[in-house]
Amino acid sequence: MKKIIALLCTMGMVAMGLSESHAQDARFGLKGGVTYYKGTVDANLGFFSLELESDSRIGFSGGLFMEYPLSDLISIQPEILFIQKNQKESEDFFELNGFNDFNDFDDFDDEPLVETTLSYIDVPVLLKVNIPLEGDVQPFITVGPYVGYLLDAKDNLNGTDEFDDFDDIGSIKDLVKDFNYGLIIGGGVNFGNLFLELRYDMGLANIFDEDELMNGDLNDFDDDFDLFGDMDISARISGLSFSIGIRF
Repeated sequence: MKKIIALLCTMGMVAMGLSESHAQDARFGLKGGVTYYKGTVDANLGFFSLELESDSRIGFSGGLFMEYPLSDLISIQPEILFIQKNQKESEDFFELNGFNDFNDFDDFDDEPLVETTLSYIDVPVLLKVNIPLEGDVQPFITVGPYVGYLLDAKDNLNGTDEFDDFDDIGSIKDLVKDFNYGLIIGGGVNFGNLFLELRYDMGLANIFDEDELMNGDLNDFDDDFDLFGDMDISARISGLSFSIGIRF
């Protein structure tokens, strides 16, 4: 929590410094919308490798931004966003990852479904390019990096907390690193002070805490492959977000 407070304070001081020197130029705004993310797991098992993808799942996002123009066409846009990067995994996904305890899934009447909710505070710093058109309708393109801090991570099995019964896997909060980063590419349209925007978030960081991940069943699974080299597993999260916002 101290880390995220320091991050927010830094963003606030940057915003204050810019707004004090060019208060007449900077614009502030609010935005909110829906997200649609999925996870990609890369597993290198000594002599072969696998790439597994989860299914996408809807989440929500919202936050504040400042648009600071460098010219009529180009702006710098720092943001502070609460964003959910959710996903869901079926039985096949976990069995391929070597979680032997998931054989107990056979006890369920329906196909088991694990839903994961990852809640972040993301701080993007974007370059915004406005496409000049006559009138109030103005398309734009955004691109830039972001850093994220994990606020919470939850998972459930078939809509219940029965996932907690699989002790060898551990808490999902323990398996996911606190920090994430990536690249945002997006575009949208301004309608006067209102706007619509679609973004693609390309996650670049390995979100797994490898020390925690290799406990339990995965540690035993790794021992089985010692003759072929160490097992290495990493995961990234990427997805789309659609936002509606207003500028002041």
